[in-house]
Amino acid sequence: MLSLESPLARVVEVHEALGSTQERARELARGGAHHGTLVVAGVQTGGRGRLRRAWGSPEGGLWMSLVLRPDLEAAATPRLTQAAAVAVAKALREIGANVGIKWPNDLLVEPGGRKICGILAESSIRAAGRGEAPRVDHAVLGVGLNANLDLEDLGVTDREVATLRCELGRDLDPLDLLRRLLQNLDAELERVHDFAVILDDWRVLSVTLGERVRVKRLGEVLEGLAVDVSPEGALLLQTRDGVLELYEGEVERLLREGDAYTS
Repeated sequence: MLSLESPLARVVEVHEALGSTQERARELARGGAHHGTLVVAGVQTGGRGRLRRAWGSPEGGLWMSLVLRPDLEAAATPRLTQAAAVAVAKALREIGANVGIKWPNDLLVEPGGRKICGILAESSIRAAGRGEAPRVDHAVLGVGLNANLDLEDLGVTDREVATLRCELGRDLDPLDLLRRLLQNLDAELERVHDFAVILDDWRVLSVTLGERVRVKRLGEVLEGLAVDVSPEGALLLQTRDGVLELYEGEVERLLREGDAYTS
């Protein structure tokens, strides 16, 4: 691990097994850990994704969390998630996986929209002085990638998942894979203040834009056409009532059957 040679891996903790890399990185961040503190686990026994959903994390996957201390206003924290999605999507495409981004940050293998990677960013906000905008104290960025695994290893029954082993027909060297991810993450996070450029790449990689989708958020269900993202990455959904700007929600792509759309 000492040969990672990345500014995002200045300090590295490696665990054979851990409840959650995200929880451990959060603990380190609260204790003052520096930007570029990396936590990696061979197995996670209590991995969680967005909306606190369980994320199977057996041996063979890449389970990691990063402590970041970006110079960002609190309102700009969603940029981290989408920058990370672009970074990881590019890295996986470089090794031959046909990966796209489902808004805002899930990575899916096409065709079929099968999830191969989840990204989770959590932030802590620093108190602001009078007349100042609140700023990010630290963020914890988690990446869970189904790498050298068979589908059966994940313990899922719906088969709406994918692994690099199944897609590429081979296993990857874990250190080489981690280096590639860190290299791409560092490059995209360096551009976070030029977010329009990141969003241009996000649009190219998106499997959501131009599709009819169903969005579940805050107890309501919306349907419409995903037409674009806002300058800060919100989803712009064209509905019968006009264009809605969504900052959160679970997106499901709808399939056309005759004159109707179904999930």
